[in-house]
Amino acid sequence: MSMEYVRTRYNVPAKRGRRVQVYLGDGRLAFDGRIASASHYIHVRTDSDSRSIAFHPTWNVVYFDDDGSILADTRGDK
Repeated sequence: MSMEYVRTRYNVPAKRGRRVQVYLGDGRLAFDGRIASASHYIHVRTDSDSRSIAFHPTWNVVYFDDDGSILADTRGDK
């Protein structure tokens, strides 16, 4: 699978290098990093780590543009 697949299938602005934040179900920030790659999920790594963690593209993920503005917010309760 590719980044294009994730963008099309889940209608999110996934892009390698894009900053994202992933939140827990209770609204607490769980992970802050950049998209490293994609399969069916997006693989996100923090700026200080070389390993990435896979997240579902629409599970409480906030996508940011280069200026820090929100492009998409998939949290249920915003």
